Amino acid sequence: MPGSRYRGRRKGVAVREGSVEQARREARLTLAQVAAGQLTRTAIHLIEKGRTRPSMETLEQIARQTRKPIEFFLIPDTPAFAERQTQLNELERLTAVRELQKVVEMGASLLEQQWSKADAALINFSVGQAYCRLVRPAEALPHLKRARAEFERLGDEWMAVEAIDWESSALSLLDDPEALPLANRALERCRKLEPKAAQVEARILGHIAGMYVVSHSWTLAIRYYEEGLAAASGVKDLLQLAKMHHGVAMAYQHLRQPATARQHFDKALTLYSLESDMSAVYRVENDLGHLYLQEGHLDSAEQHLVRALGGATELSLDRRGRGFILTNLGDVYLRKGLLAEAAVLLTQAVELGEATGERIVQAEAHVLLGQLQEREGKLRASDDHFEAAIRILEELDMPDRLRDAHMDYAELLDGRQDTASASRHWKRAAEIGKAAALGVRWTAAAAGEFEESLA
Repeated sequence: MPGSRYRGRRKGVAVREGSVEQARREARLTLAQVAAGQLTRTAIHLIEKGRTRPSMETLEQIARQTRKPIEFFLIPDTPAFAERQTQLNELERLTAVRELQKVVEMGASLLEQQWSKADAALINFSVGQAYCRLVRPAEALPHLKRARAEFERLGDEWMAVEAIDWESSALSLLDDPEALPLANRALERCRKLEPKAAQVEARILGHIAGMYVVSHSWTLAIRYYEEGLAAASGVKDLLQLAKMHHGVAMAYQHLRQPATARQHFDKALTLYSLESDMSAVYRVENDLGHLYLQEGHLDSAEQHLVRALGGATELSLDRRGRGFILTNLGDVYLRKGLLAEAAVLLTQAVELGEATGERIVQAEAHVLLGQLQEREGKLRASDDHFEAAIRILEELDMPDRLRDAHMDYAELLDGRQDTASASRHWKRAAEIGKAAALGVRWTAAAAGEFEESLA
């Protein structure tokens, strides 16, 4: 239209005077760090001085970099974003108080609405994190991958690191060997963040240590847990500290240092109880039962494990819960000579492991069932169970657990006076141990080549 002129700028968002500069200074960031390559230093300066209004996308960028919520910058009582912020704040609150099922339900509802890509990424991240904590990793992964991709696109390195860490945790819950390399990438990127992210680093170290616990790499587990406890020393996160003490206790337990293990278990129980995390309390009860089992205190082990099983059943802790408890309690009854009771529990453990995809539970239960069948004189059935356990552990790429299974089978075969078969399994266990000592990845397919390389 004649006489009209295109002004070229959107109206922008009205922000509280001084809030952008305040947020930057509290975060100890430069103008360039807030801009993060997405904006210019001049643009941030003009916004700080009130000479221009940021777009919503720009304000979200500033909020991410300064680690402030959007409402920190908005003028009180501005209605434009009130409902949106109320919903996001409620999702954040539910996450903070660990109302995880409500996070999943609310997040699913919110994702049906229209959101900016940045907000959708945050919602997906919250839902994925909640699914992880509910031990539902298959449902967590799609949300975490979508969140990670968007954070990467936005250049939000902090949230990208968070998403990678939780994605690796979901993979770990699925016994996926890609979990550890992904967690190591998260740790590497976390340590480059400015300002430093001590709480995130501590959590990643704890997740990595937990993966080493699962694979029975105890020395490495302790190393990462101790690094994690050092990183968390200034972080007032009781639940995170509880998880650290819980994990390091398990590692010391398997290194046959029961007194040290018990000290850490006691700290974990206290901290979990303070946080009212009953699912974790029952997992510690299981691990204490396993500790007493290793020490030969079968009655004490049974008491802890029965308590753990009752709580896990009540809370429906099927993954990283009932399967492991059933296996340990089956081991108690096996050692007590209560073979019928042991058989019921171990068979349930195998079935639950198959239903939840927990292949470690299946392998451990098969080893114990193999020992049980041997005591009943059912040699073929015993062989079948050990072969099933070894096959699973080969596929999972867990050399320490695999070595232990070969050693258990070799000891059983020695008891049969089957010297030739026992020798084969002792030799295989030795090969796996040597490969680990040399830092070589051992696989069943490469066993012959590896044996020749050692000759």
